[in-house]
Amino acid sequence: MKHTNRQHRLEQLRLREAEGNLTEQEHAELSAILAELDTEEAEALKPAKKKSRRLQEEKSELEEIVSQLQDIVPEHKQLLTDARAYSTQHQSKRALLADKYYRLTGQNLS
Repeated sequence: MKHTNRQHRLEQLRLREAEGNLTEQEHAELSAILAELDTEEAEALKPAKKKSRRLQEEKSELEEIVSQLQDIVPEHKQLLTDARAYSTQHQSKRALLADKYYRLTGQNLS
């Protein structure tokens, strides 16, 4: 009820202000109503601002993790390349040894 009365009074004062008929007392009343509305709005926005700050912090943390993961990717690719090269080299050496063994013994390595 208080808010509807205040809203109605605000509209009246705004109208009188637009007409240029606002008294000094009405001007003070209008300023007080507007200050009260500003205070209420700021209070109402506090949870949203707090959540926004928290989300921004989480975003920053995730961006840092992404950056660190992106640093790992090239190193991991190089590790895989090195492993493949080692595996190929290992298979070649094993085949060579198996061939020598076969030539010496006539038997296949199992």
